[in-house]
Amino acid sequence: MADELALGMSELTSLLLTGDDVTESLCAVADIVSRMLPDHPMTGITLTREHGTVFGGSSDAHAMLVEESRISEDYDPGLQAIVTAQQISVPDLAAERRWGEYSKRMLAHGVKSVHVQPLSVNGTAVGALSLYSTRPHAFTDRVRRAAILTAEHLSVLLAVASDTARQAKLTEQLRATLASRSTIDQALGIVMAERRCTRDAAFEVLRGRSQRRNVRVADLAAQIIEVVTGRKPASPHFAEPETPSRQRRRS
Repeated sequence: MADELALGMSELTSLLLTGDDVTESLCAVADIVSRMLPDHPMTGITLTREHGTVFGGSSDAHAMLVEESRISEDYDPGLQAIVTAQQISVPDLAAERRWGEYSKRMLAHGVKSVHVQPLSVNGTAVGALSLYSTRPHAFTDRVRRAAILTAEHLSVLLAVASDTARQAKLTEQLRATLASRSTIDQALGIVMAERRCTRDAAFEVLRGRSQRRNVRVADLAAQIIEVVTGRKPASPHFAEPETPSRQRRRS
């Protein structure tokens, strides 16, 4: 079990830290978790997002989760684990009366026990790792310990992926800002040459035209450059910072 757990964590690390979008990898994540845990339970991953909840399931649980997402009563063990940031165990769904018709629907799928671990990013629960079994009382202490370790590992990976995505978004925003500034600077130079005026005066000309035409200053600047040169303004080149390893090799 230890070898399967370690191998699975390595696979999860590689998958989540090299992909572009975590949500597109949820089914693959669930498959890996299902293989690495004792008894290989059916597995589901739920993540809360700004525009709604997304989920993915292992190959043996995906169809069930798709159906559940369509008829959910908006509260189930997964959501409760996210809201409370506490694990939820349902040893025997036949004896469970919480969450409305949830137990009945799960039993119809052949699921008889459920265990859910919350997933956290920067101290906030943002998702859940759900395990399903066709046997009651299937999630022993051994399985639950492995599930806790897996959820903790997934939480760390999700935090890193979230920080990476945030940094990439900030970088793109900075690039767009610098590109707009470069275009505006070129247009200001053209206006200064045409009118033989200062930079401040040239900017007032651009701003006035922008307001009258209801066009962004950067878009107006691009139009001026294209009229004068016959070509759209070239995108500025941004040199990527060298990694420490590259710097060491060159020194």
